[in-house]
Amino acid sequence: MAAIMAILLASPADANQNFRHQQQMKTSYRWLQEYVEIPWDADTLAEELTMAGLEVEGIERINDLPDDVVVAKILERAPHPNADRLSVCMVDDGSGQTQQVVCGAPNCDAGKKAVFGRIGATLPGNFTLKKAKLRGVESFGMLCALDELGLGQEHAGIIILPDDAPVGVSYKEYLGVDTVIDWEVTPNRPDWLSHYGIARDIAALTGKPSRMPEITLSELPGTDVNELAKVIVEDPDLCPRYTARIIRNVKIGPSPKWMRDYLRAVGLRPINNVVDITNFVMMELGQPLHAFDYEDLAQHTIIVRRARPDETITTLDDQEHKLTTEHLLICDAERGVALAGVMGGANSEIAETTTTVLLESAAFHAPNIRATSRGLGLITDSSYRFERGVDVEMTERASARAAQLICEYAGGELVKGMIDVRKGPYVAPRVSCRYQRACSLIGLQLTAGEITGILERLGMEIVSRDEVQCTVAVPSHRLDIEREADLIEEIARIHGLNRIPTGNPTAKSGGERRHDSYYRLQQLRDKLLGLGLDECQHNNFLNEQRATRRTGFTGDELIQLANPISNEFAVLRPTLLPNMLQTVAHNIAHDNHDLALFEIDRTFCRRPDTPEQRLELAIGLTGRRHPERYSAEAEAEVDFSDLRGCIDELLDSQRLTGWRLEKAEHPAFRKGFGARLLVGENEIGVAGEVHPELVADMRIKHPLYVALIQVDRLWACQGRPVVFQAMPQYPSTTRDIAFLADESLTHQAVLDAIAGLKLDNLERVALFDIFRDEAVLGKGKKSMAYSFTFRHPERTLNDKEVNKAYEQLRDQLPQKLPIEMR
Repeated sequence: MAAIMAILLASPADANQNFRHQQQMKTSYRWLQEYVEIPWDADTLAEELTMAGLEVEGIERINDLPDDVVVAKILERAPHPNADRLSVCMVDDGSGQTQQVVCGAPNCDAGKKAVFGRIGATLPGNFTLKKAKLRGVESFGMLCALDELGLGQEHAGIIILPDDAPVGVSYKEYLGVDTVIDWEVTPNRPDWLSHYGIARDIAALTGKPSRMPEITLSELPGTDVNELAKVIVEDPDLCPRYTARIIRNVKIGPSPKWMRDYLRAVGLRPINNVVDITNFVMMELGQPLHAFDYEDLAQHTIIVRRARPDETITTLDDQEHKLTTEHLLICDAERGVALAGVMGGANSEIAETTTTVLLESAAFHAPNIRATSRGLGLITDSSYRFERGVDVEMTERASARAAQLICEYAGGELVKGMIDVRKGPYVAPRVSCRYQRACSLIGLQLTAGEITGILERLGMEIVSRDEVQCTVAVPSHRLDIEREADLIEEIARIHGLNRIPTGNPTAKSGGERRHDSYYRLQQLRDKLLGLGLDECQHNNFLNEQRATRRTGFTGDELIQLANPISNEFAVLRPTLLPNMLQTVAHNIAHDNHDLALFEIDRTFCRRPDTPEQRLELAIGLTGRRHPERYSAEAEAEVDFSDLRGCIDELLDSQRLTGWRLEKAEHPAFRKGFGARLLVGENEIGVAGEVHPELVADMRIKHPLYVALIQVDRLWACQGRPVVFQAMPQYPSTTRDIAFLADESLTHQAVLDAIAGLKLDNLERVALFDIFRDEAVLGKGKKSMAYSFTFRHPERTLNDKEVNKAYEQLRDQLPQKLPIEMR
């Protein structure tokens, strides 16, 4: 929760900015050097770590300002004679001459140290300072704000420096030029979300030792922390470890300059000493911390428990959140004071009057924090780390480090002892690695000594070894090491992926699947078969009469065969429609009236705006919709909506959106019953009820509906990107309800009402039955039956949870809809 602490004394706007900034991991090159000797410059470091699996998103040099931007002292301040909001200042810039500057900032008081840009200095944005006259008064330079130097967004006033800032020294020398590297950290490597974590990998790559910050605590004699506070963890599965220290006589004030510089480098705005220290330790060691005002905690008690149903908490961003039992809450004896692992509460925040701090350092169950963060829309630096997993053994060290710094830079006095409530001691997993197996997978011949040496440089203890394999104890910060393949990957990564020799593949390259036209065609065919349609296949030849009978083509547009077998096969078919009609007639002649057919094949014609060859799809529907059913359902005829449904499913399989059917006349369709199929403004086909003239010679009992789609145009349309979602890992549970409703109640109204209930873990709602019978239900009434599927993404639901949501549904749905539960 360190990033949360950065907004305790900030405005809501500042709070949101701090919560959003850190979605990856930023490191300061100077800061990294505190923990390991780096033999490379920043660019080489980025390249080396990229080859080791830590990808670089960007590199930025900061504080690289012109030499003419210097530390200066404001000697005098007088009001501008011609402007109420301007001041005329006399500034000592260390050059031996006093400079006159016109300044509009409200904080340019005499005696303050500030940042001064001399004439000729070129500021960010390629803006060069020149002598200017403002409202009749000459100005020789500029007193600078943060945004004018590209160091932040603030423009409320000029930069005010500490009284000990040396006048005349360039501001970049005073700040220290630094390079910030933005890393893309993969979800399986939470140990990289800190400077020390990345320094460990640098040490493994270079063979140089990493340096953990030295921690020396001076505790007050006498009273023990257990006499002043109490910690109760009701759900150790969600909070395997919770530690607390108490620091008295804290004086809230500014943090030291070096700490502020480091925090600014990685995008955190300094606030005060306590806030900055918690942020600093999080970025240093990767352990989020939270500091409570000890006096605001009822009975000086911390209780870690699940939230009660409908319990609420107002977080530091002044937003109230309604909680469920799935949310883990940090409470005092009376109410919630923090949303565990995500954000602190507004009722126990650090204030300028705070003198006693209770410092929390804990480990929380990663899936629970992830679900809470995503469910409530609260993504913070704290949740970003907790949802990936933190080092359970780092909680104590991070707490000690923060306590040491608070005592040193906030004048605090540490109460003796630390409250430590944990589920159990850490037991290091044991994983074995076979030397020959590692060499086989990597493609290199490494000795046993080289393999064990790499593992030891990564901080893994070799607990046993022989000529065949070694077994290591996995350190607590390596949550990703679970099996032999993980160790082999580490060996390859540290040894150097670029050192693995290349070789010729034994398989033959066949090109990309997306370039395989048959694959796309087969996907289309499989979709239509999946919709229950039967495929037809015909030859490509017709007689001219059939090719032009209400197809929209003329004889001049047909491609004639030079030497046809007969007049019945004299032309290449311009459309699939005649053959589809022929197959329908053949089936009807054999007393098969229930048809759902399709054909995909080439068609040929001569039209100026049409390719000579094109791939066309024809769909034909006629007969009964569900002949396998009973009673009236068995006699229901297919209609245009069934054809539209096939088109909808087909276009959805191609990931197309924004399509529509626009009413239009076509010679093949009954007047007033034809439509153009458009995707955007591009026509890709036609659909409608076949013209009576084309079915007049059939003994057809039901209307015939046909769609003709140009597949090449269909494929040319840009579909939405493919998004894959993992299969659910946990089983679902279903519940059914049925209710009596007026005939006017729509399915969409029911879905909207159910959505408004916001049922926990509801995955899917399906209408599976509508029953109508005036004798049983009454006139104008119907019975609707729905199935509800419940599933939790992180675990198996129990009956109690599902029944709770089910009872909520049965109790509240009749309040939203005019229905009677059955």
